[in-house]
Amino acid sequence: MRFIMSLVSITLISTILLSLFPHTPAAYGPLNYACCVKYTRNPLPFGVIKGFIEQSSREVCRIDAIIFFTKNNKKVCATVEDKWVKAALAHLRSKITKLTDKRSQPLTTNELKNTNPRTTNSP
Repeated sequence: MRFIMSLVSITLISTILLSLFPHTPAAYGPLNYACCVKYTRNPLPFGVIKGFIEQSSREVCRIDAIIFFTKNNKKVCATVEDKWVKAALAHLRSKITKLTDKRSQPLTTNELKNTNPRTTNSP
């Protein structure tokens, strides 16, 4: 009888302790992640877009979407099927390509002289 009471007590305490710990958010995706459930059909002006991410229906969310981030910190859900979305993505990708191409080019000798903080032009 004493053994059963000990077993019940251990089970009860274990259940209470486990219920106090939050579930692991990694199993369900980030807690601050909000899925797109519908698309906007109103085109965004390119000047207000500061970035984007792709939402996949194979992960946490139910639909595939492009989530644009605006300069006002808004999230706008769109489908890649719309022409304005394709144009915005192409424009953003070309900007990224230009930035990465600039970084991969070697500096010229004059540019190196101008960027070296130890170089002084003393008379």
